[in-house]
Amino acid sequence: MKRKLSLLLALVLVLSVFLAACGKTEEPADVGSDEPTETEAPEEGAKNPAKDREGADNTIIIGMTEAKGELMPVYYSTGYDGYVVDYMFDQLFTNDEAGEYIPHVAKEWEISDDKLTYTFHLRDDVKFADGTPLTAHDVEFTYLAMADPNYDGRYFAYVDGLVGYEEYAEGNAENLSGVVVHDDYTISFTFKEPRVANFTYCNMHIMPKHHYDFEKGDIEALKAKMRDPLGSGGYSFVHLEPGQYIELKANMDYFLGAPKIENLILKFTTAETYMAELEKGTIDVQNSVTNTVENKETMEAMGFVHLNAFPNNGYAYIGLNHSDPRLADKNVRQALVYGLDRQSFVTNFFKGHGQVCHVPLSPVSWAYTDTLAEKMNKYEYNPDKAVELLEEAGWKLGSDGIREKDGMKLKFVYSTYPDSEWVEQLIPVLIDNWGKIGVAIEINYMDFNALSDAVYEEHDFDMYNMAWSLTVDPDSYSVYHSSQTRKAGNNAVQFINEKNDQLLEAGRKEFDQEKRKEIYEEWALNINEELPSYIYIYQREEWNMVNDRIKGFECSPFVDMSYPQVYLNMEIVK
Repeated sequence: MKRKLSLLLALVLVLSVFLAACGKTEEPADVGSDEPTETEAPEEGAKNPAKDREGADNTIIIGMTEAKGELMPVYYSTGYDGYVVDYMFDQLFTNDEAGEYIPHVAKEWEISDDKLTYTFHLRDDVKFADGTPLTAHDVEFTYLAMADPNYDGRYFAYVDGLVGYEEYAEGNAENLSGVVVHDDYTISFTFKEPRVANFTYCNMHIMPKHHYDFEKGDIEALKAKMRDPLGSGGYSFVHLEPGQYIELKANMDYFLGAPKIENLILKFTTAETYMAELEKGTIDVQNSVTNTVENKETMEAMGFVHLNAFPNNGYAYIGLNHSDPRLADKNVRQALVYGLDRQSFVTNFFKGHGQVCHVPLSPVSWAYTDTLAEKMNKYEYNPDKAVELLEEAGWKLGSDGIREKDGMKLKFVYSTYPDSEWVEQLIPVLIDNWGKIGVAIEINYMDFNALSDAVYEEHDFDMYNMAWSLTVDPDSYSVYHSSQTRKAGNNAVQFINEKNDQLLEAGRKEFDQEKRKEIYEEWALNINEELPSYIYIYQREEWNMVNDRIKGFECSPFVDMSYPQVYLNMEIVK
């Protein structure tokens, strides 16, 4: 079976190369055009090419942006690797479509009266893919990995609030005293102070100790197994072809029941090719299609692909390096926002399927209030205001039309990745709009994974663009708090602001949701004012395009394609 499937992938990849050569990025229609676009209606009973693909009866191919291949829960750094980790590894709990936490590996839990200790009671029928039972010792091991003295991943926030962290990470303690295994199926986490976020910090994907075990301090031995994953999830690892695909197979002994689809292939696609791949049937699903009118019309013309659409719990942004003295000036940051016509860009590109973003909260979140929406500064396009701010800050036009001050010029290197439709459309807008206020940019293209390394590992950038996918809880401590500016931390823009830190800390300690709303409203308004080295661009509808032969692929704002309630519900209609 494996050899046959690999042959199938080879055929698919050959066709993909052909499609890449023929791919063409579509341009959105003109702004304000009310004329209907004439498209060719699909033939009744349009032939579905995916049904004739070799191996189609037991294989689903999902297109997504290339993963880095960091296939380890405590080390992955992109959302695309995160999808793969989700398929292969389980957590103590998960959440439903409403964003409410529900049991998973843990069948129940208790929280102490002082809200410092969380005790989880695990199911006794969960096994790793090699048949070894999952126990509380594996949960403990996962947290010891993140507390290791030489741990250099992005998830240190999961452990640094636990009792005994410093003693273990910086001293000779053999155990992390805040994590206690009471028996094979009971474990507790004790934190140094009560915080709402502590509960979610108990939920790292569980790694089997017998497979990943290493001597304390020898973190390289752990990282050596980055591409040798073993988990307990609904799908297990088969093969990674760098730059091409990741192949998974159904875990037939999964504790929630075996997936109905035996083989799952996560194929790396680009905006240049994915619509053609859907049309040719070389993929069954495309994750996160750019929601343009043109892409929807192309889909409708196929006649055998449908749309899974929902409000996205996240936002896209331009990151600005706060350690750069030019961008540390709030007047400059605000001028860059006033000097960018975000509304025209979003209107032109999304045609009603997106909106300008002003704060790092999604409208689907309970923390996004009507009061916040009324109070926040919309930074409507105002180049005169932008010029005024720059002049006040002492940035004067040079003979070359670029503003300068103290020997520095407002000319920045803008790092981005190719094959992104919205970026392709945004760059000429940036060059034009900012050029009018005396700011210049030089475009530096690199692949997405290299950009991620430059931002989070090296902090080597002036400006860049990415997007954040938000969690159920609005706590953004790991992205905006000053403690997260360290290497591999999520605050790569190096934003440090005392009020910001105070509000984030207060929001984590308040257990009353209505009071938390007030805190996050004040925090969001402070972010809206300070523009912490982020220029918020858009929040949009999330679009997945799904071949009609696949039933049950239904994602929502808080449940994505790698959640068990999605992939266990999927089936192939033959």
